[in-house]
Amino acid sequence: MSFNQSTDLVAATPVAKNATSKAKRVAQMAGAAALSFGLMGTFSIPAYATAPQVEGAPDLSFAAQQSLETVDASSAPLELTAPEGAVDSEILEKERLEAEAKAEAEAAAAAAEKTSAKVSDIPAGVGAKGLVNAALAQVGTNQDCTDLVQNALAAIGAAQRRDQGGYDHGVSDFYQYGTAVTDGNYAPGDILIWPGAPHVAVYIGNGQAVHGGWGGNQTVVNTYASPSATPDVVRLR
Repeated sequence: MSFNQSTDLVAATPVAKNATSKAKRVAQMAGAAALSFGLMGTFSIPAYATAPQVEGAPDLSFAAQQSLETVDASSAPLELTAPEGAVDSEILEKERLEAEAKAEAEAAAAAAEKTSAKVSDIPAGVGAKGLVNAALAQVGTNQDCTDLVQNALAAIGAAQRRDQGGYDHGVSDFYQYGTAVTDGNYAPGDILIWPGAPHVAVYIGNGQAVHGGWGGNQTVVNTYASPSATPDVVRLR
């Protein structure tokens, strides 16, 4: 008995086999693609791309760093400003000169205070005795001889002090305050005048007189005698 194979069966077998093979290949390709993609994701990122863990807060956040812009130094004007508290050399020099001027003025004022007897230091008095006391009160003061005698006369109300607006007396101006004595006798409170020197002093007795401008411009007590001449004597009226 002979059998005829079905054409349908014969035809179906290769088709089914081909479909199976194709599906398998697609699956293999998909798997390979997935593997390739996975490997690419794993190995294509370099190690340095991973941000290290840093302890503490960074100076700038990543966003702030990205926002920084560079500026061309050649196109941007450079403005220089002195730091706060800095002082210009001209200002320093001006302040130095002002300080020196102030110091000189203070020194001059102090010197002027020493060179002129204070009003409060000279006692007021009357007549010859008052003149002697006023002259002695000025001992140690730096002043010339005419200021000494003029101040002493002001203390007894006979003249006005030069530093208070009085007329600046010369040596010969003191003749007017008394009467000339020519008998060679001297009394305390007499005004001694050396017109040729020129010099003037106040006699206080015992051969002594108060002299201004003597011994380094200080008012001192010394002998009345002059090595060159005998003084003229004027006694208060």
